[in-house]
Amino acid sequence: MTPKEKLQNLRVKIDEIDVDITRSFQERQRVSNDIATVKEEGNLAITDTGREDKVIAYALEIADEDKRAETAALMRTLISLSKLRQFENLGLTHALDFPEASNRAPGPVAFQGVNGAWSEHAAMTMFPNEEYVTREYFEDVFEAVKNGEASLGVLPIENSQTGAIGEVYDLLRRHSCYIVGQVWINVNQCLIGVPGAVIGDIREVFSHSQGFTQCKRFLKGKNWELTDVHNTAVAAKLVAEKGSAKYAAIGSRRAAEVNGLSVLSDSITDNAKNRTRFIAISRKPIYDETSDTVTVTFSTIHRAGALCSVLQAFQLGGLNLTRIESRPVSGDSYRFFADLEGNILTPKVRDAIGQASVQSEYFEVLGCYGTVNSGQ
Repeated sequence: MTPKEKLQNLRVKIDEIDVDITRSFQERQRVSNDIATVKEEGNLAITDTGREDKVIAYALEIADEDKRAETAALMRTLISLSKLRQFENLGLTHALDFPEASNRAPGPVAFQGVNGAWSEHAAMTMFPNEEYVTREYFEDVFEAVKNGEASLGVLPIENSQTGAIGEVYDLLRRHSCYIVGQVWINVNQCLIGVPGAVIGDIREVFSHSQGFTQCKRFLKGKNWELTDVHNTAVAAKLVAEKGSAKYAAIGSRRAAEVNGLSVLSDSITDNAKNRTRFIAISRKPIYDETSDTVTVTFSTIHRAGALCSVLQAFQLGGLNLTRIESRPVSGDSYRFFADLEGNILTPKVRDAIGQASVQSEYFEVLGCYGTVNSGQ
C-alpha cells in the first residue's frame, strides 16, 4: 500500500470518528437544553464551577496520560458551548444588550491639555473644522462629555513605545462612556525653548512623563532637571511664560509655534516610528456597517483557565484579538480590556461575544467603531 493510500484510509477513519463526535455533541447540546429548563424551574444558577471541575476531572481520569492537556481543553470548550446554549435558551446572553447606534450629540470636541497638544492634533485629524475645548486632566474630558459640555472627547490610550495609558482605561469603565473612533498619530518630539536659546543654556526641561520616556537616549548624559507636567503642550506654555533660556520643553513643533518658541533640536524621539493611538469617546455608541473594531471589557472568576475560556470563545468565533490589557481592580482581581477585529452588527461577532460573556464574571461592550486615516 502506498503512503497516499494509507493516508486516505486514515482519513476515512477520521471521518467516521467525526460523525460519532458530531452526533454525540448534538445529543449533549439537547441535554443542555433540558438542563436549562430544569434550572429555570428551580431558579438555579447557570454557572456551577464545582460541577464544571468534576466534569473535567472525570474526563482526565479516563484520558491517556499524554492527552490530558488536550482532553481538558476539549471539555472546557464543550462546557462553554453548553453554557452558551443554556443562556440563549433562557434569554440571558447579556453581552448582546449593546445599545443601537445613535447620532452625535451637539457640542464641541474636548481634548486634554492646551493648544499645541498631541491630543489637539488627534482631535483636528479625526474631526476637522470643529469647535474645540480644552480640559486640564483626562477625567475632565470624560466629565465634559458626560455632562454635555462636549459632544465628543479625544484622549490618548496607547503608545507604540511606552504602552497603554492605564488611567484612560480605568476612566472608560468608571464613566461608562463609549469608544466611537480611533486614530494613530506619529509622535515626533522636539526640544523647544525661547528664541535665541541654545542647548548649553538649558538647566530644566518640562514634559509629560511619557515625553521623557520616549526621548531617553537624547536625554542620557545631560545634566538637566526633568520636571513632569500633565501635558507636553502645557510644558511648552510654561517655558514661554518663564521666558528664560534656562528652560526648555519636550513637545511638538506645533506646541512651539503656538507659544512663540523655537525648535532647539528636532526629532529627538528614540523610535522614529513612535506613534500614539487616540480614541474618541461619546455618551452613546456611534457606529455603522463600516466600523471595524469592537472593544470589550470583562472580568473572570479567580480560577485556573478562566481567562483562557474567554479568549477561547473569540478564537472559536474566528475573531482576531488585536490587543488585551489588564487593570487591577482590588486584591488579586483584574479587569481586562480587549480589542477585536469585527463589527457588532455581524452575527459572527455577536455570537463570539455572547459566548465570551457566558465565560465571564462581568462583561461589557465599550464600543464599535472605525479607524480614521491620519494621512501620515
